[in-house]
Amino acid sequence: MALSLRQICKGIPGLETIGDSDVSIHGVTSDSGQAGPGILFVAVVGTEQDGHQFLDAAVEAGSEAVVVSRSSQDSRRMLNVDGPGALRAWVLAENTRPLPALLARELAGRPDEKLLTAGITGTNGKTTVAFLLQQMLAGLRGPCGLLGTIRYEDGISTQPAPLTTPGGPVFYQWLGKMSTNGCRSVAMEISSHALDQDRTAGLGLDVAVLTNMGRDHLDYHRDTASYLAAKLRILELLHNGRPGVLVVNGDDRLLSDIETGDLDVIRFSVGGSGAAAADLVVKEAKLELAGTKLKVAWRNECLFVDSPLVGRFNVENLTAALAAGIGLGLDPEDCARNLGAVAQVPGRLERFLLPDGALAVVDYAHTHDALAAVLGTCDELASGRLLCVFGCGGDRDQGKRTLMGAVAARCSDLAWVTSDNPRSEDPAAICAQVVEGFSGVENPRAAEVQVIVDRRRAIESALAAAQRGDIVVIAGKGHEDYQLVGNQVLSLDDRVIVGQWIERLGDDG
Repeated sequence: MALSLRQICKGIPGLETIGDSDVSIHGVTSDSGQAGPGILFVAVVGTEQDGHQFLDAAVEAGSEAVVVSRSSQDSRRMLNVDGPGALRAWVLAENTRPLPALLARELAGRPDEKLLTAGITGTNGKTTVAFLLQQMLAGLRGPCGLLGTIRYEDGISTQPAPLTTPGGPVFYQWLGKMSTNGCRSVAMEISSHALDQDRTAGLGLDVAVLTNMGRDHLDYHRDTASYLAAKLRILELLHNGRPGVLVVNGDDRLLSDIETGDLDVIRFSVGGSGAAAADLVVKEAKLELAGTKLKVAWRNECLFVDSPLVGRFNVENLTAALAAGIGLGLDPEDCARNLGAVAQVPGRLERFLLPDGALAVVDYAHTHDALAAVLGTCDELASGRLLCVFGCGGDRDQGKRTLMGAVAARCSDLAWVTSDNPRSEDPAAICAQVVEGFSGVENPRAAEVQVIVDRRRAIESALAAAQRGDIVVIAGKGHEDYQLVGNQVLSLDDRVIVGQWIERLGDDG
């Protein structure tokens, strides 16, 4: 699809075009490496680089139109609109940061207006709630798209996700494909990075879900307050053209008192501190290895959910998805019934029965709160010991390393500290920092902690130590099928390692 520069800009206030506004545009980018003929380059001041420094590269690559900040006088002087084959037009804006998304939205024909839209943010549970919502909406309304940590789906094609929430131009390309391919709705994970960087600018949400708030991404956000402020920007998307509904975890201390203005709010509670003020409350929860049964009160109505998902934190995820379905105007009983049909979410409490009668569980938990939740869930279900294999990523928030070590010390019987995605850091040094968290715990439950930097060896060591009734929790990477070591992307999948170990044991038997 191609539109003129004039057509793309007319729906966005505050833009001034200088030069030929009839330039044909079929793509938008803020990456000069993707600039070229027909591509509108937007110069954005990022966290590390100023896109105005790459204007010459974008023009040399063939872009005939660019968007620049009014305050960037130097960049405007360097633009040559008179030379042969040179720039034909530029657009002036007060703030270019949201424009890659806003302009791409116009180019895609505002696809969010043609879809029922659900956005999910929070520290933990985003992926599971997005999967639950996608499958529930598909069952009740027809084809539903998905954008999230594991994969993107447009109703026809599926692609592994490089980012939880893609950059604005890619984000709206996917929404455009969903609309074209017959999707009637979309479930989207929206990360704090995406909200802070305006990757979803212009998006109108019919429902926004705030799952919970913990500690994460403090390598990017200055502190917890900044992290929360970024997450709360999802409320802005409920005001974009239609009044959306906010679904919020009433049990979460940081979310219980947020300012919601005149928004329509559904508060949910799993029977915790926010139950008295909640609209949707879990009254009974039966947790088993085979699944989860819930009795939920929706105002004056009693609903029942019978789900194959296991674990106490999935009580929260199921309740959040149920609240979101109700917020979208769907029948509460239909939502509850359809949630019961949702299958296993990849890499989220994914279970593997071991030949000796033990159980292995692979989960994406990579924060201390998430690790505690996974270990607590498995502890309730285990008849034997709880074994834990985990690590921490490199080039990320170092403060959570000792916190995760302390959780493993308190909540598991045996622990293996190993490599996660070390990136540019020394994996052995990361492991040493994690182990420091064990020494700070008085009377730890963990009788032993081993450091095995090689992740495959660590997992196999834990599996070999497991006995009937034990549960081996392998945390941190979940669905990921790679490991980032230095500048290499190595093939590694915790689920494959477990499967291969089971096969070898079967062959030996």
